[in-house]
Amino acid sequence: MSWKLTKYKDINSFYKRVYPFLLRKEAENNLPLGLLNSIKTGDRFKDPLLVSVEGEGSHLKGAFIMTPPHHLVAVLEIDEKDYSTIAEELNKLFSEEGITIPGFVSEKNTALKLTEAWCNLTGCNHHIGMNQRIYKLNQVKDIAIPKGRLVSAKEKDSQLLANWIIGFIEETGVNTLSKNEALERAQDMVSNEKYVYFWEVDGEPVSMARGGRWTDNGITVNFVYTPKRYRKNGYASAVVAGLSNVLLKEFEFCTLYTDLDNPTSNKIYMEIGYEPVCDSLMVNLT
Repeated sequence: MSWKLTKYKDINSFYKRVYPFLLRKEAENNLPLGLLNSIKTGDRFKDPLLVSVEGEGSHLKGAFIMTPPHHLVAVLEIDEKDYSTIAEELNKLFSEEGITIPGFVSEKNTALKLTEAWCNLTGCNHHIGMNQRIYKLNQVKDIAIPKGRLVSAKEKDSQLLANWIIGFIEETGVNTLSKNEALERAQDMVSNEKYVYFWEVDGEPVSMARGGRWTDNGITVNFVYTPKRYRKNGYASAVVAGLSNVLLKEFEFCTLYTDLDNPTSNKIYMEIGYEPVCDSLMVNLT
């Protein structure tokens, strides 16, 4: 089979070509769908990499999306025998454009097959950055809620939010931010985003969560973080359950990614009502 990889400069053309394909598995593809919506409607992501994958008859069979310095997000609906050819075409495109990638994020089987083909071709090494699972929620279950209340983050909370963003990133190992970059990100979140929330006890924030990366019918819960001194009190469950209820007033469902190596968080989310959709991998290339 012949394959054609096309790099797009215009987000609107790429969106029109790829978005309906991704939407067929809306919860599973919440990351690339959410990224495309963010790129199309905002200016946070500079010079995104947008590549379509077409098979015979110009049938769309996949897409690659990267927002530097983040990993390349891959969605492929191809046979196992075709990964080597896709890797060759991708490497040819990247070589011509002078593009390097830190790794892949994809559904587990796709990530494994693509990484194998890529490293066989380029001679690179790799390791798993994170074993992930994607969950979907349609209704929040009744759970025990600790003392406190759900409150939206305000401008006065920017420095605290910046500190917690740094803490979250350090624990998840996903890229790095300087203190100034974290503060800018926090200020942008409280100024321009609707769904940044704390669980507050006696006027003091003790846990946080954010709703972002919306799709046609869903939205992703992320940046779930509780500082160590506040953990084991049920605050993460409270803030995620509370935020999820808020989000379900506007969206049909919520999604989230978890680290499968953290059984506590996975247990918490399932108790709230989140159900597994598929497993995903973040693969680091070296």
